[in-house]
Amino acid sequence: MANKLKGLVSKNKRRYQDDGYDLDLTYIYPNIIAMGFPAMRLEGVYRNNIDDVVGFLEDRHSEHYKVYNLCSERKYETTKFFSRVASYPFEDHNPPQLELIRPFCEDLDSWLSADPHNVAAVHCKAGKGRTGVMICAYMLHRDKFHTAEEALEYYAKTRTRDHKGVTIPSQRRYVKYYEILVKKNLQYKPTSLLLCGIKFETIPMFNGATCTPFFEIYHSQVKVFSSPVYEGVKKGESSFYMPVTQPVPLCNDIMIEFVNKTKMMKKEKMFHFWFNTFFVREHEEIQKNGSSSDDGSRHYYLTLTLPKMELDRANKDKSHKLFSPNFRIKVYFSHMKESDTSLERSRSADDVICPPSKCKNDEFQTRSQTSDKLWVPKSSKKISSSDNSLSGGRYISLTPEPHSRTGHHNHSRRGGDTCSSESTSGGSVERVSGGLTSDNEYDLSDTESENEWEGCEITQV
Repeated sequence: MANKLKGLVSKNKRRYQDDGYDLDLTYIYPNIIAMGFPAMRLEGVYRNNIDDVVGFLEDRHSEHYKVYNLCSERKYETTKFFSRVASYPFEDHNPPQLELIRPFCEDLDSWLSADPHNVAAVHCKAGKGRTGVMICAYMLHRDKFHTAEEALEYYAKTRTRDHKGVTIPSQRRYVKYYEILVKKNLQYKPTSLLLCGIKFETIPMFNGATCTPFFEIYHSQVKVFSSPVYEGVKKGESSFYMPVTQPVPLCNDIMIEFVNKTKMMKKEKMFHFWFNTFFVREHEEIQKNGSSSDDGSRHYYLTLTLPKMELDRANKDKSHKLFSPNFRIKVYFSHMKESDTSLERSRSADDVICPPSKCKNDEFQTRSQTSDKLWVPKSSKKISSSDNSLSGGRYISLTPEPHSRTGHHNHSRRGGDTCSSESTSGGSVERVSGGLTSDNEYDLSDTESENEWEGCEITQV
């Protein structure tokens, strides 16, 4: 009965069922494991029981395993795993702090490089979304795949039966961010921008065929800005612009959440999205109304454009009941000026994200010096994202250059920002714990999966 319940909770994730074990656990590579949370007490009845996980790792990888905990909402006794546990926490359903990704990759790389027998077991709560973000980032870190899409596709096919691995748009966006850093060999630098306004292209259909929106901005889990309610959105309009009368300084990892004010004056969540200001680099030139093209009355903005399928929550509107297929948002920013003292901007994003040949040497940070491949089959054929034999094949490891072992690490979720946007405009500062998650310890649902309740496929290794 307990195993059947565990199968229902893990849904379409591949389980490890062999030698008497039945665990929500998958070998992404022979030295990298993705697994569900190692739980205790009642939760251990329907999730991975921590004692079973310890028994499995001791049987298969004694003294050669290290556990990576990505949960911010729960912990366990690290002594169960002989204190070989590193913590890189971030909230459920959210992307990690961008500055958390590289230290995780370097820690993981150091551990796997220390001994050819070493393995890493990475988990969050469900062992799917957050776990996938960090494992995919590491595959890019090691040049296993050239693009984030390839890494995400490989992870989805390896970890799940329905090819739904990392599905939340903002989480996928951060894997793509790390691809840019890796490809261009860039060192991340906090980048400050001024938010000037946001535009809907096509109108969401919440109040009949229109809406009454406002938005809230969060930085480091703190609400730093609340917009006014924007009235007058007319049915059938092709777009609607929401200006910010006093530009809001933003820096690093930002979440913007849109809310609709219903006819009954209730608040109804519409969608939200995370982004990092370092990667805002599109440009748009806008002419003032009534001005001529040669009188200098033109404004230049940095813009972030996100279509419906790249917006968290809106992407689930498959029937287009609330958002048209062409719905998208465009966020307008201006550069920080020398006279702006509320936030010092490090550098323009378009100056930093440039071809390596045009960048100075001090803008580079060398990545791992270990081998460029994690594992290869005995045939020496490189595994492609379309390879169907992802979990059951036999591999040999490449011997990387030695690194020193990494001890216990505990990294704070949003504590490392070197610039702050917590100065508020138009509202009091309000701290929230995610705002989008449920931390119920005994929640039976798999919070990072879709709502299919199918059987589980046996994974043999």
